[in-house]
Amino acid sequence: MSEKKGIKKFFSKIKIEYLIVIALTAICLIFVFSGVFNKGEEKTYSNIDEYVNTLENKLKKNLSLVDGAGKVSVIISVESGMETVLATVKTTEDNTVKEEPFTVGGKTVVITETYPKIIGVVIVAEGANNLSVRVSLINAVSVFLNIDSNKIQILPM
Repeated sequence: MSEKKGIKKFFSKIKIEYLIVIALTAICLIFVFSGVFNKGEEKTYSNIDEYVNTLENKLKKNLSLVDGAGKVSVIISVESGMETVLATVKTTEDNTVKEEPFTVGGKTVVITETYPKIIGVVIVAEGANNLSVRVSLINAVSVFLNIDSNKIQILPM
């Protein structure tokens, strides 16, 4: 019985506010270290060429399956590089505000990555002389890349 009294006495001395702060801190740490901020399902690319090549290969593979398209080649043009927004910490010393990247476990926390805007696509296909094949290819690329059809050029091979 004296052990139960000791535990009750210990918890009665701790203020409820401290328990709430400790619980919230523990929850935040769990989120940070579990990778909630870093979406593991999304593929990240080390450079723009890798990103563009992946898109071109996906399009080439799938557009060649379109009835009548035949062999297909794809070139994608992008506007600029990838934009990465990092989490930062602001500190103030002697009326000077310093902004530094926020790191967890030695790694900088990335808030968002924006891939470059696609400005044009050129497709060379064996079946491009057929009007219905051309329309199918344009529609497929427009939907896949979410770009206007006027940014897509289809040429016969």
